[in-house]
Amino acid sequence: MFGLTWQEIASVVQGTLDTSRIGELPEPTGAGIDTRNLHQGDLFFALKGEKTDGHCFLHEAREKGAVGAVVNYIPTDVTFTDFPLLLVEDTVKALQQLATAQRQIFTGAVVAVTGSTGKTSTKEMVAAILHEKGPVLKTTDNHNNELGLALTILALKKEDRFIVVEMGMRGLGEIDFLCRISQPDYGVITNIGHTHQELLGSQEKIAQAKAELIAHLPARGGVVLPIDSKNIIRPWLSNIRCATLWFGLSGSADICAQQPRLLGEKGIEFDLIKRKKAVGKIHLPLRGRHNVLNALASIAIGFHLGFSWAEISSGLEKVELPRMRLEYNKTISGDVQVINDAYNANPDSMCSALEVLQETAAGKRAIAVLGDMYELGDYTEEGHLFVGRMVKEKGLAYLITVGKLGEIIARGAESVGMDQNRIYRCPNNAEAVSYIQKLMQPGDVILVKGSRGVKMEEIVVRLVSS
Repeated sequence: MFGLTWQEIASVVQGTLDTSRIGELPEPTGAGIDTRNLHQGDLFFALKGEKTDGHCFLHEAREKGAVGAVVNYIPTDVTFTDFPLLLVEDTVKALQQLATAQRQIFTGAVVAVTGSTGKTSTKEMVAAILHEKGPVLKTTDNHNNELGLALTILALKKEDRFIVVEMGMRGLGEIDFLCRISQPDYGVITNIGHTHQELLGSQEKIAQAKAELIAHLPARGGVVLPIDSKNIIRPWLSNIRCATLWFGLSGSADICAQQPRLLGEKGIEFDLIKRKKAVGKIHLPLRGRHNVLNALASIAIGFHLGFSWAEISSGLEKVELPRMRLEYNKTISGDVQVINDAYNANPDSMCSALEVLQETAAGKRAIAVLGDMYELGDYTEEGHLFVGRMVKEKGLAYLITVGKLGEIIARGAESVGMDQNRIYRCPNNAEAVSYIQKLMQPGDVILVKGSRGVKMEEIVVRLVSS
């Protein structure tokens, strides 16, 4: 956070500031809502939830180095005078108001990334490219909602030149709300899949929710859209006011790739084509053909912002993905490879991960450990059956499913002829670990993937400590 005095902050959040508590304390340089993650100089927002109340942690916030707090009441046990308390009606609203004010001060470019899959990977690639021209602030962890996005913006430093925010959503109006806070100049929709169909009812409604981003992009900015989803996005294309680049593997896309080449541990490379003209070779230090599409989306943002091919290529060479996204581990013995892709799952990302497993195993025994996929609505059964059929199609050695919905994956594999003796259904992570430990042999490659709620990283932890 920068450029906002205590008095300006109080005005923005429509709060009452006890000036007797200010003294000579410095102005805030960041913001936090959890005392476990506070940094020196942060402004602590005391949020009241169902199970915890941030007002009970004001003493701890002060001890951790926070320079003050935003509260909606002052607890009776708070008597210190060297810790400014800003009294507001709603601390969540105040957090968002302050983030909006900070965004208005920022003169650099803001890029928003949304979509059904590939948001985080694309966000990381965009940030890697933009970093070639200066410091970049980006969304971390799961900060892609109405609280996390505000906290991201309030982590802004004066030297930052770009902001890249990931936008998640669980219903209509949420992307619109996030855009009102972040006021993006450029936007990416990675794809339109079936994730959140349980909440929105149809793929068309998912497209409508994601397309809320389009209406917020100014004429001076740019938008990047997936050509494979053009038909389903079409009803909202009239809202576009800015330059548009379509990306995809089809030659009709503005930004496309030719001849993707798998390089094993070295990642993947492809020939970049812009509007039917060859640009150059791109190398990604990541596995998986699906990352080619994520790279194309990020490359399009680079072109919108006037980056050269050399800058784009150099940035992508340095990209790294967060934990639990195709993260490679080995057991203590070093002879079994475990691919941790447990951050989240939907049918599209499952199939991409299965392809990576197949490529990585390359003649070795490939074992897929797959869990429930949530929020698919009417597509729940078909989505799980589809993944099971893909397991058989990829010729994997074993399928181990976790959870009740995982059983449908097993059924899908059986329906296309996978040997029942190579399929094992587990009700929970613990039983899956027990079975895998009995099954695995030196040289095996094991993929672990499921929706966030299944917490399948627990399986990875147990396996890599074996």
